Parts: sequence; structure tokens; C-alpha cells
Amino acid sequence: MNWPNGLTVARMIMGPIVLVCLLTGSVRLAFYIFVIATLTDIGDGYLARRSNNVTEFGKLMDPLADKILVCLVLVGFLFMRLPFISLWMVAIIVARELLILGCRTGVFRSGEGFVTSKAAKWKTAAQMVWVSSSLLYLTIIYTLGLSPGDPSCRVVERVLWGLGVVAVVLTVISGVDYLVWSRKSAAGAPEAE
Repeated sequence: MNWPNGLTVARMIMGPIVLVCLLTGSVRLAFYIFVIATLTDIGDGYLARRSNNVTEFGKLMDPLADKILVCLVLVGFLFMRLPFISLWMVAIIVARELLILGCRTGVFRSGEGFVTSKAAKWKTAAQMVWVSSSLLYLTIIYTLGLSPGDPSCRVVERVLWGLGVVAVVLTVISGVDYLVWSRKSAAGAPEAE
């Protein structure tokens, strides 16, 4: 296993660890691990391209690691009953990721290529910003002895809810983008992540 693939596998392992941290109240640790996981996402792609080590494993597992990480954190947020995370937001994101994961797996089994679209890249960036901002917010308020839903935190929580709406909208757009593309194309490389 090469270094880029090793970073991808490490990120897949970090997802469940972040979830456990959230469920056990170790929010600060969850935030730090999430930041490290995000850095491995940047690092694995850079290393793979620079060392010419792009593999089929990496092409399939890199986006899967992102999906696992984000979806597990969002599920953790639901269990925490955060006022700025709604069930419908998480349901849309998880459903879209499962749909595209199934499509991606089918494409790889067929031997066709798979290219990530710009919409999918924006979607991933929006989800990462939303989740990391939410984790940072939770780390700060718990350090200050506050709790989610505190009246003094209302403005920040509205901003976080807005970031979530943006992430969900981009998630839907990228999903529709893939479905439209797949209907128009009988062959070629699907653009999704």
C-alpha cells in the first residue's frame, strides 16, 4: 500500500473515531481529529498526483472516505440534538451519498472511468466547511461553559444552519447533475463524487 492510499484508509478509520468522540462528549478531540482527517484528504490527492501513484483503489476509496467521515459526524450531531442540525438535512445528504456510492461502485465494476464533477467538488467543500465550523463552534462554547441553544449563541447557530442549507442545496445539485448526465450518456465517465 502506498502513502496516498494509507492516508485514505486512515481517514476512513478516523470517521468512526470522531463519531465515538461526539457521542462520549469529547467534542474538542472530535474537532482535532476531523481537522487531521481533512488534511489527509488534501494530502492523499497531492501525494498521489505528485508521485504518479494514482490507483484504482484510491479513486474508489478516497471519495468513500470523505462520505464516511461527513455522514458519521452528521449522525453524531443528530444524536447530540443540536438546534442547527435538522434530520431532513442529514437525511438528504446521506441518501445522496448512498445513491452516488452505488452508482460509483457499479461504474468501477463495469471497467469505465469515473471523473469528479465541479459540482461534486463544491458539494464536498461546502459539507466540510459546515461540519468543521460546527465542530469548532461546539468546541468554543463548551470551553466557555455554554451549551447549544443558549440565547447568546443564537446568531452563530443561525449562520451554521445557513451553512447547512447551502451544503444540502449543493448536495442536491450535484446529485441531480449526476443523474442528468447519466441519462444523457450511454457511455463515458460519469461526473460525480
